[in-house]
Amino acid sequence: MRVCHGFTADFDDPNLVSCAGLAPLLQLAERAGLQRLVGEHVELGKPGGVNAHLKIPSLVAGMIAGADSRTPDMGAG
Repeated sequence: MRVCHGFTADFDDPNLVSCAGLAPLLQLAERAGLQRLVGEHVELGKPGGVNAHLKIPSLVAGMIAGADSRTPDMGAG
């Protein structure tokens, strides 16, 4: 395995907090009823396809954090 430690991050906005972006977003999703809506309208019909109301907000958070794909080794459920 090769690990790259040769990167830096620059935060050029004095009001930006590097690790606080997901908490307010997920709180907003909760207040908007995302879990309830997913629970009412989404059914995952494959093995491991339970708890969509918990999985979908996690996928949304991942997308907001920059995830662009879900690799096969992550499993089906």
